[in-house]
Amino acid sequence: MSQRNKQPPTTWAALDRGRASSFGSLESITEDENQRQEGQPLSQSLASRVPGHQGQNQDEAALRRRRSSIAMRFNSIRQMGGVNSIDNFVNSFQRAAAFHEITPVRRGSVSISNADDEEVGRTEDVPRRPQLKSMLTEQMQEAEAQARSPSETIRPSVDENTSQPQASETTTLLSAPANQPSFSIRSRRSEQQLGVSYGSISSRISQTARRRASILIQQQIEASQRARDLPDEYKDDLTERPVEVETTPDGDIIERTVGESTVPMTIFNSTNVMIGVGILALPLAVRYSGWVLGIGMLTGVAIVTEYTARLLAKCLDTNTASTTYGDVAFLALGSLGRSLVEAIFLLELTAANVALIILFADSMNSLIPSVTVLSWKAVLALGLLPLNFVPFKYLSVTSILGICCVVGIIILIFTDGLIKPHTPGSLRETATTHAFPSNLRTIPLGLGLFLAPWGGHSVFPAIYKDMRHPQKYPRAVRTTYISVYGLNITMIVIGYLMFGDLVRDEITANILGSTHYPRVISIIILILIGIIPITKLPLTNRPMMDTINKKFLIDLRQMDPKARAYSEKSVLHRLARGSVAVLINIFELGVAIGFPDFDSIMALMGSAFCFTICIILPCWFYLKIFHGSDVIKTPERILCWVLIVVGTIIGTVGTVCACLPKEKLGIKS
Repeated sequence: MSQRNKQPPTTWAALDRGRASSFGSLESITEDENQRQEGQPLSQSLASRVPGHQGQNQDEAALRRRRSSIAMRFNSIRQMGGVNSIDNFVNSFQRAAAFHEITPVRRGSVSISNADDEEVGRTEDVPRRPQLKSMLTEQMQEAEAQARSPSETIRPSVDENTSQPQASETTTLLSAPANQPSFSIRSRRSEQQLGVSYGSISSRISQTARRRASILIQQQIEASQRARDLPDEYKDDLTERPVEVETTPDGDIIERTVGESTVPMTIFNSTNVMIGVGILALPLAVRYSGWVLGIGMLTGVAIVTEYTARLLAKCLDTNTASTTYGDVAFLALGSLGRSLVEAIFLLELTAANVALIILFADSMNSLIPSVTVLSWKAVLALGLLPLNFVPFKYLSVTSILGICCVVGIIILIFTDGLIKPHTPGSLRETATTHAFPSNLRTIPLGLGLFLAPWGGHSVFPAIYKDMRHPQKYPRAVRTTYISVYGLNITMIVIGYLMFGDLVRDEITANILGSTHYPRVISIIILILIGIIPITKLPLTNRPMMDTINKKFLIDLRQMDPKARAYSEKSVLHRLARGSVAVLINIFELGVAIGFPDFDSIMALMGSAFCFTICIILPCWFYLKIFHGSDVIKTPERILCWVLIVVGTIIGTVGTVCACLPKEKLGIKS
């Protein structure tokens, strides 16, 4: 290349030569303008073409152009990777932060009725969006519809004496009688995979589940209409998301957001949900159960919960209106099931926050023993009260810090083990360990600790519904469980080999209570432990606050515009919402004082809540929804009943052991 070509361009002609056109941008230029500015310097030409900046000097114009170029480069980096770009990952993660919501407001969908505008009202303000289907998808669906035999698809029909229209070749949608719920039937062939039931109610589920599914569709329409009227400050959607169109059997047209998370995003969100502070108690669980029984229980729990996570997806796939764990409970047990799930979720989230308070207080007391554990609990619980009033969109950004802090703690504990040359607390000279438990009464407590890190089923339904390709959900769940299982095994091996029978309820207490480790690493561990509750507590409190506000009819998102305007001005309503936010932290502080041991509260979570949410209820819902159909084969039906019975027995025993004083179980402090 010649020396002339290596010199920077000084005119527009030289700049445009050899590069692609940037039509519509600031740097673009027409052919006439190019000829007119052939000999004009680049900076002067730029300044002359920007309105209102003719009087600025050449240096300012050049600087402005360089800034624009840098911004474009950063934007190209953010968009790099297509559907798995950094921007899409961030949006997917921030959406996942709201998946803990117990009674969600369906903000992402809008319903439009086929009825006249006078009957519906305000439908003229809602623009119809095109259905997002490719030509190949449309052709495949048309071919499948033509090849479908009468035995595979049940088309609705009416008697000749009735006034209802008959189904024709062009449409199978008929208006159902007003006193009967309506639903559509889909092909048997499409039910062999996940993610194929959009816009339908499966003919393979029980009649009771079908009636409840039609109620869910109506509830979704009503909730969508309320969400459409919400002010911007109550809408947590971060971006405008793609929409698909569904026509319900009674003629209503529903526009619903399409899932956007890819498989890598789903794996990341699922891993972030499952990795929590419960992993710090796993070395103690192995101490209670021994190497052989402990690793066996951890592996068995992982296999069973991975299976029940896929059962939830099958239940959700019966109808697209079901999007949450509570919706699955409603399909199986009705309103009683939804209320039961809400109560269990409230208790589980409370126990999770109590565990964070105990971990923070124990860790701070280990490094600063002059301040009592009770004082540290009060500092955290009362100090985080203002965060309960921070908008959710700001809190969701910090949720990624949780998994980063947990992984960082594991790395620092491993580093401490390599630094210390002698036992206890060294990986170079390991402590004495046992293959089998020395006290059989501690086995139920250990099983509860093993189950605590797998409690992600309350969020899996929302994660599944947010996928771009729901049929890839089993692969995403399998990869998630393999990753989480690897982290749990790593924590078990490191912690138990370092301290053996001296391991405490949280492994970090052994590290922070020793003076043989570098103080810098101990301070970093303490900082990471302090960050976890600060970022997790307000996020976990938010769905609890929303559920309680809804029960007391003071949730602003559930109100029509007139009632919401009144509630925003009402001193009594504002005082009630503020009292709920304050009392939640005070209640969690009281429970943390009543249950002072970290391992006891984690064992209680695993035995009472995780057994119920992750094993017992998914199997029960699966059997109830598909009752009387041939979807569930006899071996699978027997397996589900075995899991329900065994899970109930072990969960009850584990809950009792977690509530008993440790001295009665033969555990020395």
